[in-house]
Amino acid sequence: MLTNQRFARSTALFISLITLSFLLMTFDVRNEGGGVTGTLRDGARSLFDPVQSAVTAVVRPVADAVDALVNLAGLRSENDRLREQLDDATRILTETESIRAENEVLRQLLQLELPDELLSQSVVARVQAGGSSNFDLSIVLDKGADEGIAIGQPVVNLQGLVGHIDTVTSNSSTVKLLIDPDHAVAVRLTPSDYVGTAEGRGSSDLKFVSSQAGGPVAEGEVAVTFPNRYPAGLVVGTVGRAADPSAGSGIQTTVVPAVDFERLDFVRVVFFLPGSGDEPAEAPADESVETP
Repeated sequence: MLTNQRFARSTALFISLITLSFLLMTFDVRNEGGGVTGTLRDGARSLFDPVQSAVTAVVRPVADAVDALVNLAGLRSENDRLREQLDDATRILTETESIRAENEVLRQLLQLELPDELLSQSVVARVQAGGSSNFDLSIVLDKGADEGIAIGQPVVNLQGLVGHIDTVTSNSSTVKLLIDPDHAVAVRLTPSDYVGTAEGRGSSDLKFVSSQAGGPVAEGEVAVTFPNRYPAGLVVGTVGRAADPSAGSGIQTTVVPAVDFERLDFVRVVFFLPGSGDEPAEAPADESVETP
């Protein structure tokens, strides 16, 4: 019963307030903001302005903080998006530079100066695996017999002689590197014009031996292939140190290979087989000899 009475009083009060509000609005409209309603309105404003200011002072920092958090989240999202775009652009630029560098190497290999017009009788191949080490002095190419590659053919790059084809399958081939201890090549020095043998030692330089040298050999002389296993004129390297001939044993020194065997990417296989050129004035009976 008590609850019903309270509900009835609340309902009556609510209706009375609504009615009073309509009356005040009516008077306010009729009096164009003047009279009692204007006074009441101005009084209400005077009463509630401090409250509104206080509430605004409390609410505004909170609202600003919320806006800042929303903006921060948006900035982070935008930052992540821009970072991804930058990473993509950097990756594309790196790939483009890599492709451009490869294209330049290929272009130069296509224009490589080879003696006796051997350029047209050759094929460009890419190194797939292998490299220079004390245990693995060979590399694997991505082309083989299907491309005309055969055992014994010379392999070169832009720097000089890399080695020769050692084994072949239909679509791959293995190259024995110039520095392999079982590899030797007849060379001629320029400008001394001495002919000798450059033997692999499994390291960064070759052993040069010449029994015909009658005078000193200067550091920096260029060693090129003398025709036998390889066609004449392929760059092998440069003399590493000056040397004078010894009585009865000719001359011995080192040759620094022109090729960087740790950075082999593209090479050119020349379709030249041993014995197809002129015999050298001095060359080992078997160039695949083990260095003592």
